[in-house]
Amino acid sequence: MKGRRPPVALLLFAVKATNTVLATAWTFLLAYALVRLVGLGNYAFLAGILALAALVLQFDLGISIRLFGRLRQDFLAPHKLQQAALGDAVVATFWCYAGVALAVTAIFAAAIWGAGLGNPDYRLANLLLFLGAVMPLPWMVLRAALNACDRFLLTELVDFLRRAVLLVLTGALVAGMPLLAYAIAFPLLWLAGLAVLWVAARRIFGSFGLARWRPGLAVLRADIATLGASAALALAEFLIYIHPYYAIPAMGGDAVAVVAFDMFYKVTRFAVTAYLTVTDTLLPQQTKAFHAGDAPALRRGVRLAFLLGAIPASGAAAVILVFGHELFGLLLGRADVVSPGQRWIFAAMLGLMLVQTVCGGLLAALGVLAPLARRASATLGAMLVFVALATVLRLPFIWFLAGYVALYAVEALSYLLVLRRLLISLGRPAAGAGHSSGRPG
Repeated sequence: MKGRRPPVALLLFAVKATNTVLATAWTFLLAYALVRLVGLGNYAFLAGILALAALVLQFDLGISIRLFGRLRQDFLAPHKLQQAALGDAVVATFWCYAGVALAVTAIFAAAIWGAGLGNPDYRLANLLLFLGAVMPLPWMVLRAALNACDRFLLTELVDFLRRAVLLVLTGALVAGMPLLAYAIAFPLLWLAGLAVLWVAARRIFGSFGLARWRPGLAVLRADIATLGASAALALAEFLIYIHPYYAIPAMGGDAVAVVAFDMFYKVTRFAVTAYLTVTDTLLPQQTKAFHAGDAPALRRGVRLAFLLGAIPASGAAAVILVFGHELFGLLLGRADVVSPGQRWIFAAMLGLMLVQTVCGGLLAALGVLAPLARRASATLGAMLVFVALATVLRLPFIWFLAGYVALYAVEALSYLLVLRRLLISLGRPAAGAGHSSGRPG
């Protein structure tokens, strides 16, 4: 079995890297298509809708990553004592998330028609795109549960097929496919992926009947203290990334500033996806090393994650700095939306996000949630104070963006310090007990 693991790890990395390429190509190709189909103003409105859908995904409250940590620890244990109870928690969480996604979509539909929001010609398409954008909510818990049981490759292959078809459809959208047809296909692809993961999860955890709802909720309630830290972390991190969409208009920014931030957001999403390609590939070995108390192996895994993550970080920074004028001009039809100074800020953010993703992703998977939650919440508070100051001082958008990245840098470096303390603690002879207590920080 040991001799087969390197090829599987390499295949997993290859599939995840391909998914990163597909996700990046889709993100920017969709922006290219929509700006030309609906215009810059309507695109800014649609970007706000997708940001709202991203807010819905925060109903996860970090429960998926917490379930991953507990399931992974149980899966690696000599005797799997908690799998049935944790399976109940997976089932309860899945149905809860599916219900939230459908309920919020119904509320959104009532809002856009009742309040007359957006261009009437695009309302149905906007609704369907919103539905597809909230369907990752139930997907996340199935993906986390399957990955905890070493089904990393399966979940990535399903995602690969979904992304590949979606990219083809987006190319068809550029070539003249009706926006409504594209919007119909978008949630259907998510539904197909969900069905595959659901079948795979049933084979491991058993029936997804609603009778497991109550015992599943009991399992979650028993873990309420850690789930509280997980929820605080997930919500704070989400708001850190998304609040400028709403802060910029409140500060008097126009549609151009919103679209410029949308490009910044898309670049950061590329960064996270690229870095997760590395960190998720190494996560099986890192979690095994941690639970075995093997500090040298864990350190090697962290160093390798930084080394491999630096490749897309430096490559993307070079593209933005050297070809950014042409790239954003091509995407948006205007070369003045993203300025040279903003592109330097984009490049700095790529490096900071590498630190944050490598450290935060590993720590969260190991159950070290409370220290991260405190740091993320403090960062969010500082950013909201900065928004208020920027509004009063009427700071230009570029200065707002620079201040935002400076505050993010403090959070990223604080995560690095937490990971450093954990590695030092794990290396001590008496550190074998309580590895997942989340004490560092």
